Amino acid sequence: MLYDAVVLVVYQCTVTDEVFGRFQDALKAGTVDTGTVLPSKVIQARAAATRTVIQEGLGQSAVRTALYYTLPNLQTLVGNADGALERVVSILQEQLNLPFKGAYAGHLGNFEIFDLHPWLDAPLPFLIEAIPDPEKNRSGPQTMEICRTPEFAAVEHTVHLVGRVNQEVIFDGLIRLPPSQRRVPVQLPEWLDQFDFRIFSEDGQTLLHFEQRSFLNRIGFVMAPVGRQMTIEDDLTTRAASRGGGLASQASTVVVHSSHRSMIGAPAEGTWRKFAEDMEQTVAAYLPKSSEDKWFPRGIEGEVGAIVHLNHIIDAGQITRAVLVDPWFGAEALKRFVLRLGSQNVQLTIVTSWTDIDPDTGIPFDPAESPTKELEAALGQVEPFLSPRLTVVNLVDGKDRAFHDRYLLIYPHEHPAKVFLLSNSINKLAGNWPFAMSLLAADVSREVQRYIEGLCNGRDEAKNKSLSISFRWPSNAA
Repeated sequence: MLYDAVVLVVYQCTVTDEVFGRFQDALKAGTVDTGTVLPSKVIQARAAATRTVIQEGLGQSAVRTALYYTLPNLQTLVGNADGALERVVSILQEQLNLPFKGAYAGHLGNFEIFDLHPWLDAPLPFLIEAIPDPEKNRSGPQTMEICRTPEFAAVEHTVHLVGRVNQEVIFDGLIRLPPSQRRVPVQLPEWLDQFDFRIFSEDGQTLLHFEQRSFLNRIGFVMAPVGRQMTIEDDLTTRAASRGGGLASQASTVVVHSSHRSMIGAPAEGTWRKFAEDMEQTVAAYLPKSSEDKWFPRGIEGEVGAIVHLNHIIDAGQITRAVLVDPWFGAEALKRFVLRLGSQNVQLTIVTSWTDIDPDTGIPFDPAESPTKELEAALGQVEPFLSPRLTVVNLVDGKDRAFHDRYLLIYPHEHPAKVFLLSNSINKLAGNWPFAMSLLAADVSREVQRYIEGLCNGRDEAKNKSLSISFRWPSNAA
């Protein structure tokens, strides 16, 4: 995939307090005016909203930041080019080390003022450390110390410390750090697995720093001594070699090795930690958390259950439209499945690929007749009884089937599109075989979504080629 060249232009300058004061006055009046501080690059925008947050940024963990939102048009900001948003947020995140690939994307278009603490990028003037036990006894109590530099310890501070063992809180308290006392010990009933540390200013109201740390209690490693190395010369290697680069080596080279796994620090048998770990694994195995993945057993119960579940998903209360990609979607599936969908104001597109074999019977079609004749007749029969706004597209690649895999793409109202991988065709769902549907991860879904949307438009993005739409119903469907 080719992208246009991207140029990042950074404007920066050092200003006096007087100049910055004029700039802040304009901000308070509701205008971002860069001409005040950078006459060579004048940008004026209305500050539509103002907020103050405490966040991590510029090397500090609790920075009070004033946010001035200009609320640019999203389409103008992102552009129409495929991958434009990804490039924009990736560059910003790399340059500024702020999470623009996550929630910080909502700050695009902002002007922000970071009120950094006085130590700037110097080492922190405080820390919390564990006092080692010379007996190396980790089953008893633990002592930790909160340390401050002489200058920082000139005034009183307050610390909020939360200690956890096995994800359970064993300590949660406020600790006073008196003036001039550089090291303050904290006694804990057990050795911690993890702690949260917050330190506040002299007034006890201004957060100066936050950190969450975990102790290394266990180390797992794998030794893999290498044995022989084989080079395989076959059709796969030849095709990979034609692409150049390291692909040929990946296809042809097999490194034989023997793996040996070791664990240091695992809980001993007969301890509460070992019992708790075993119980956690047992509960996870027998009582797994519910997910959007589903499995339906073979038989009428599974078949009806799958239809009921899909009816729940393809509902306008949750989504705006859906695309079912199934090369073997037949006339029987139309009657058995689509007629049972009850949501009227949802758009459903079915992309199938009838060529020379009836998907319901496996019998070859009469070459003198249209392969989709039976499908068209079935659509005519059920049209008065259809609830969804249905579009059916039949794709072919010359005389061959246009695609193989089966997917369900849905477009929720408030969230990004989702793609499910389907184990079987919809023809009989779980009638002959068990039926499973698995939600693909977001990064994979995005790639598959492009592929499915290409199929809807008669294009195979994976092969970078056009396909033939041999049948579309209704004929005037976009």
